[in-house]
Amino acid sequence: MMARVVRGLAWLGLTVVATEVVARQLARIRLLPGLPEDATTLALLAVIAGIVGLTVRRDRVRLLVFGTALACGLSLQLQFGARLQSDAFYYYAYLRSLAFDGDVSLANDYRMIGLGDKPHLFEPTATGYAHSAWTVGPAIVWSPFFATGHVVATRLAAQGRDVAVDGTSFPYRQSIVIAGLVYALVGWWLALLFCEHWFRTRVAATAVVLVAGGSFMLWYMVVEPTMTHAPSMAAVAGFLLYWIRTRDNRTITGWVILGLIAGLMTLLRWQNALFAIVPACDVAVGLWSAWRTGDRARAQQLFIGGAVFTAVAAVACLPQMLAWKAIYGTYLAVSPVGPKIRWTDPQLILTLFSSRNGLLAMSPILYVGVLGLLGFTRKRTAIGLPLLLAIGVMVWFNASIQDWWGSDGYGGRRFDGIIPILVLGVAAAVETLRRWVSTHPQWVMAGVAAAMVAWNLTLMAAAQRGAVRLGEAIAFGQVSGEQARIWHGWVGHPFSYPANLWFALRNGVSPAMYDQLGPALFLGDPLQPTGRIDIGGDDALVIGEGWFAAEQDGNTRFRWAGSDAHLLVPLAKTGALDVQIRVRAFMYPDASMQHLLVHSPHGSFGPFPVTGDWEVVTFQTPADAWRTGLNRVRLEFTRATTPASVGLGGDERALAAGVDVFRVTLR
Repeated sequence: MMARVVRGLAWLGLTVVATEVVARQLARIRLLPGLPEDATTLALLAVIAGIVGLTVRRDRVRLLVFGTALACGLSLQLQFGARLQSDAFYYYAYLRSLAFDGDVSLANDYRMIGLGDKPHLFEPTATGYAHSAWTVGPAIVWSPFFATGHVVATRLAAQGRDVAVDGTSFPYRQSIVIAGLVYALVGWWLALLFCEHWFRTRVAATAVVLVAGGSFMLWYMVVEPTMTHAPSMAAVAGFLLYWIRTRDNRTITGWVILGLIAGLMTLLRWQNALFAIVPACDVAVGLWSAWRTGDRARAQQLFIGGAVFTAVAAVACLPQMLAWKAIYGTYLAVSPVGPKIRWTDPQLILTLFSSRNGLLAMSPILYVGVLGLLGFTRKRTAIGLPLLLAIGVMVWFNASIQDWWGSDGYGGRRFDGIIPILVLGVAAAVETLRRWVSTHPQWVMAGVAAAMVAWNLTLMAAAQRGAVRLGEAIAFGQVSGEQARIWHGWVGHPFSYPANLWFALRNGVSPAMYDQLGPALFLGDPLQPTGRIDIGGDDALVIGEGWFAAEQDGNTRFRWAGSDAHLLVPLAKTGALDVQIRVRAFMYPDASMQHLLVHSPHGSFGPFPVTGDWEVVTFQTPADAWRTGLNRVRLEFTRATTPASVGLGGDERALAAGVDVFRVTLR
């Protein structure tokens, strides 16, 4: 009896917190002024209530966990100020237009929600509509929450509040914020069920918690939940769950349902159509087996099932095709305002390992998922290979997008669809690690000992560099930051392995250099055929020996160079390059003409005369003068003179020339 009472109180606490936060989001009112104003405290109360409820009774655990996560997530959304933002406005325009105008003529909707300053959207299409490169699916799945927002807005307006009831005010927008969290939680629940097909609940739940808390998806639950990533992840999780549950005995009805889910996930994000490769692999293997054994009935069954799946998925995509027809005049269209796809030039390594939103580098738990999935595939090849193939195709696709780093998004956001698969991989890794630790406890102790040694070595290095004053009280927070920088300088970012190790070996630099220079290689984007180094500006990573401190000459920031100045020029690819160097010689009375020679890794160019005024030295170079990666370039000047030796003050630096810009352009 007491357990039921405590459990009931826990549920009451969760309900109160969730209701209060929803009221603050949708109506901007406080239902219970006695509750803490701080949203973080509300989240903590939700967690405490959930823990209490889980402690006293073990039934309906999943429902209580879901309720706790919902109340906590809503509170964190309030704390982070989650709102409609970024690309979500473009998806939202569909919803507002369909709900209030009954069409997809989005010009007025763009202006009403604050996109009127983007002229490229308003260039008339063939049908006279405004452009849209975004999917209509989010508008469909958001609509129940949007309807709730309309009810709240109407009630507030009736009470005399200054709230618009045309789909643009905060109750409508914040309803989408809540929708994002709900769909994310549904997605995690479906991912849990997917993992439970092979692993115990405890292992599967551990994997879900690790990926939910350790990947970019957490951002799209509580900070930017109005992006499409939460419903997209949920739809793919549902697709994979239904695929595995019906895989061994799928009827025509099963193929229809699978096709409907495939259509829905494609409506949410077009690239999700690539996950159809998973059941396609089953069909291909089945047809091959049927052909070898002469089982015509089985072959016919698979062929019909695949055809039904494809047809139903296409029909389910009809809302998008109708939108395209209205906007562009054709049922299949590619919007000119969307990013370009470069199928033959994917940035695979950078997309996975770079510090510019690299999938594995920015979300290390997903690295664990990939490794775990490889181990899973060794034991269950028929299941693992299609899943690995789906990941591979998705990596190729996302790496081929013009802005492969996902623009200004957080982490590898465009990989939301592979999250349920990597949850499975993390579950496999957790299970393997649990068994390994139980049989090799000595290695665990060795790992702890190695960590302690590393801590001591980095502390010693910090003391040697003067970051720690020996014999004085120190702030461990500051010291640990210095230790982290020292360790990173030694070994680089472990979750960028092996890309940064190969980069370091190939270019003779520290693996840590990959973090900034790897994603910054010149000429990697066909739309940007020029690479520019601002000498005296943001040049710390690329200047070597022979330079003096940055100075200012009017609006020009530059550095004086000695007789030999070294520079790193990072190139994503080689080619015939035009080189431009903005330079001026150090001049004094009776000074001889200064000359510049430029030495690339495989060529020398010049000499070029340099005067005392700022000028641009330009010359052409062949492709074989350069190498892919870091190019060590040496600027050699024919003379270097100290100002003090020619009566120009007491400056004892040997100055050859001031250098402002080094630029390469692909011919």
